[in-house]
Amino acid sequence: MSTSRHHHYLSQCYLKGFTQGSAKKSKLLVLDLKSNKKFESTPRNIGGTRDFNRVEINGIDPEIIEKTQSNFESKAATALKKLEETSDFSGETKGIILELIGMLAIKSPEMREHLAKPQAQIANHIMAMTFESKERWDFQVAQIKKDTGEDVSGGKTFEEMKALYEQGAFKISVSREHQIHVELVGMQRITELLHQRNWIVLEAGDDAGEFITADNPVSLTFHNPASFPFMSPGFGSPDTMVYFPVSKSLALIGEFRGADGVKTTNKHLVAMLNSKIIANSYQRVFASKSSFNYIAKGGAMQSGNKLV
Repeated sequence: MSTSRHHHYLSQCYLKGFTQGSAKKSKLLVLDLKSNKKFESTPRNIGGTRDFNRVEINGIDPEIIEKTQSNFESKAATALKKLEETSDFSGETKGIILELIGMLAIKSPEMREHLAKPQAQIANHIMAMTFESKERWDFQVAQIKKDTGEDVSGGKTFEEMKALYEQGAFKISVSREHQIHVELVGMQRITELLHQRNWIVLEAGDDAGEFITADNPVSLTFHNPASFPFMSPGFGSPDTMVYFPVSKSLALIGEFRGADGVKTTNKHLVAMLNSKIIANSYQRVFASKSSFNYIAKGGAMQSGNKLV
C-alpha cells in the first residue's frame, strides 16, 4: 500500500485562495522574509514537510492522522468556497472554518518546537532530581520496570548513569506522537473558544487591494497591546481580536464584543491587516501578486514589491 510522506500543515485548499487563479495548481508569490527572496510556487510545494502527521504506534495505521486531516480538508474546501460565494458565515460553513482556524493556529513546525521546549525542560529537571540520590534512582528504575517491563538502567550502575548524565550523554526529546496529541487537544480547545466570539466578514472593496496570508495565518492580538506589555494574548482573553485572511478578497475578524456581520473594507484597512499578517509570520508571506499594500514602519503605506 502506497503512503504519502509529504504532509501539509498549511492546507492546500486554504492556500489556493491566495493564488493567481484560485486553484491548487495555480501559482502564488512567496516572500521569504529571512532569506530576503521571493519566488513563485504552488500550494502543493509549500507549507509541508516529511512525515509531519505520521505516527508510529503498534496496531495503528501510521497515516491515520494524515488521512483524517485530508478528509477534513475536503469539507474545508467546500466551506471556504461557499463563504467566498455568499459571505454567509453561519451554520456548518462557520463550524468547519472555525475548526480550520483552530488547526492552522497550532499545527506548524515552529509551534511544535515552541511547545516541545518547556516539556523537554521539565523532563530534564525530573532527571536531575532522579540522580540526586541512589535510593531515588533505584526506586524510579524499579517503578518503570514494574509498569513497562523495561530496564532503563541498561545494566549500568547508578554511578555510571549519573556520570553519563553529567557529561550530557542523554538527549531529551518529545515524541512526534505526543506532539500530535497536544495539537489535537489544543485544536479542540481553541475551536471551542473561537465559537464564543462574534465574527465580522470583511470583503475587499473596489480598489482596496488584496488580502495576503502567511505561514502563521491566525493572528491573535490585544486590542490595546500597551495595556498588557508583559503578557501574551490567549484565545480566551476578553480584550483580544482574532484576524484570519480567508482568501485574497475575504477575511474574518473575531471578537468577544460587537455583533456578527459583513463589512466592506477600504484600501487602508486592508493594508493594516496585511501588516498584521506580516508581523505574525514565522518566515514566509504568501500573496497572489507583489502589488499588495501594507503599512510600513512610520505609518506609510507601501507596496509588497518593497517588502523584500
